[in-house]
Amino acid sequence: MNRRGMAEKYKAQSIHYLENAFASMVAGDAEKAGEFLWGSMAEALKAVAASEGRELIAHWEIGDYARELAKKREDKSIYDAYGHASYLHSNFYEAGLRMEEVRIYAEDIRKAVGKLLSLI
Repeated sequence: MNRRGMAEKYKAQSIHYLENAFASMVAGDAEKAGEFLWGSMAEALKAVAASEGRELIAHWEIGDYARELAKKREDKSIYDAYGHASYLHSNFYEAGLRMEEVRIYAEDIRKAVGKLLSLI
């Protein structure tokens, strides 16, 4: 698949995960919502990277790219949202995530995903 095709694939997946995150919040499933928010953020970053001809695979590569992109665009909110999404992702496995925590971060992550997808 070419660069544009990969970017579009990741973009579609990011949107799908974001929709599922908000549906999970409505359903009261904090862990699932948090994991979907992480997935949406990760796929959005992968989409932007793919549009530049880069492939991100490892978790640390996604984090490094979020930091790099935030610095390049002079937009700290991108890296902040990545950090929030990563926090939700790590707490998915602890099964101690509260809906209040998800709600605190969900809007910032949604805004960052929108910014990222607009770069494609």
